[in-house]
Amino acid sequence: MKTGTHHKPAHPYFSLLDTLQQYKASWFRNDLVAGLTACVVMIPSVIAYAELVHLPAITGLYAALAAAIGYALFGSSRHVIAGPDAAIGLLVGSAILPLSAADPARLALLAAELGLLSGAVLLLAARLKLGVIADLLSRPVLVGYLNGASLILISTQLGKMFAIKTQGEEFFPMLSSLASQLPTAHIPTLIFGLLLIALLAAVGHWIPKVPGALLCSAVAILATYLFDLGRLGIALVGTVPSGIPQLAMPMVLWSDIALLAPAAVAIAFLAFSDGILLAQAFAEKHGYEVNPNQELAALGSANILAALWQGFPVSASQSRTSIVSVAGGRTQVAQLVAAAGLLLFLLFLTGLMAMLPKVALGAILIVTAIGMLEVASLRTLYKIDRNEFFIAMTVTLVILLTGVVTGVIAGLLVSLIAVLVEISRPRDAVLRRLVNDGKFHDCLDDDKAEDVPGVIVYRLYAPLIFANARYVFERIHQLVDAAGPELEWLIIDAQAITDMDVTAAQRFAELHRELNAQGVLIKIADAPRPFREELAKVGLSDALGSQQFFVSVKKAVEAYEQLQHQRLTQLPT
Repeated sequence: MKTGTHHKPAHPYFSLLDTLQQYKASWFRNDLVAGLTACVVMIPSVIAYAELVHLPAITGLYAALAAAIGYALFGSSRHVIAGPDAAIGLLVGSAILPLSAADPARLALLAAELGLLSGAVLLLAARLKLGVIADLLSRPVLVGYLNGASLILISTQLGKMFAIKTQGEEFFPMLSSLASQLPTAHIPTLIFGLLLIALLAAVGHWIPKVPGALLCSAVAILATYLFDLGRLGIALVGTVPSGIPQLAMPMVLWSDIALLAPAAVAIAFLAFSDGILLAQAFAEKHGYEVNPNQELAALGSANILAALWQGFPVSASQSRTSIVSVAGGRTQVAQLVAAAGLLLFLLFLTGLMAMLPKVALGAILIVTAIGMLEVASLRTLYKIDRNEFFIAMTVTLVILLTGVVTGVIAGLLVSLIAVLVEISRPRDAVLRRLVNDGKFHDCLDDDKAEDVPGVIVYRLYAPLIFANARYVFERIHQLVDAAGPELEWLIIDAQAITDMDVTAAQRFAELHRELNAQGVLIKIADAPRPFREELAKVGLSDALGSQQFFVSVKKAVEAYEQLQHQRLTQLPT
């Protein structure tokens, strides 16, 4: 069902004001139900994500509250719910733990600093209108990241399952630490954790509409109440403070900025890439538009407010956004309702969390990590493109060996290198004429097609720029040499050459002179305006002459064949 029509917002920066001005009273019931549902479902999850950042459980609630308010004020999406996220939380934890010397106060400061830096990067990108930067995170890199992050997330929670304190943050050292301490595992904790994982798996399989994390937490709290799990040695979350978090500016240290900058950039990339895909998907589903740069600003504001409210970096949540959509949410008022619910929980109900076993948080995170694994996507990449499969596996391996931050940065570099390689080695084709209709195509082997004697029809499937000019003109020289002395015309089908820079234009001029000396004339067919303009800038339009340009390849070949016919008729009989 459509929730609105396309219109220019009256308040381009404060999207919520635009929403409230058009708000209908009939929408509130939907937003109320959707917001309260999202609130109830997110509470156990955000507490679990705080564990990933190595911060107290209450900070997950603080971050969720701040993110909900910050995003709702500025976000152009009517359905996206912002807050703590497993993948982002793992990245944050892996970035700040090595710098903290295991000092809780230092961890909290670093998390807040990282939130401020990530928010600043996002706001700067919004100011510079860099919404397109999300495209730099290719699908193979995202698949590789999610698989690597999922495996590390599982390894970080195994200690809770066995009641063992593991060492380090990297994947293999954690597994080694766990293996060496297995004889000291606490069996009651392990059994209870496995039962909770089985419960979560069963709920996800048979009754997926029931929020598994909420049910798992409720069962675990009830079990603590009935069987006094603390007496059995099963660790509990313990006392969680109540009340509204204090709004305070963290004391940012200049020395920390340089250390946290790579992680801040990685978080900004991931948060926005995931957030904009989510926003666009739900906007399309409900019939409205989102502004990528406004989403950057909303996520930046959510991160900065989370940092000021004793939280940590946040992102968009797919599960909570889906819940709001399914529950019938219409606008960002649903997110404000969720924030109000969190506020009430902080004021009056945090005592319930004291009876929550820590192993329940581990079980929730392990099942979340399993759900994040992109095994099917890996299979698809393997079938479609082995190079992209290799990129995904490389990113996963780098994350497992060196950590999440390094893996994400490596993934971005691999994406850029892959783009440069693709640009520098563009696809091309020699066109042939179909026998049945006389049109020229990039023919398959089984097509009934013919070559035109004395002519090569060459098509480039890319702009002609400095990065690929040498490769393209070497390919043309190879084709000309292979054609032999019978070749008279090289017809370039230029319809896909949407741009040509100065370097490529100069090389084109060189090619024209070299082929002209060999007795081969260059003809241009179906040339777009940018290509013709660049030819004119380097004087090639005059050198070629207007007679060398044709509206189509077919017209160019017909002109050649007509010339050949004239030659034949002029021969003495």
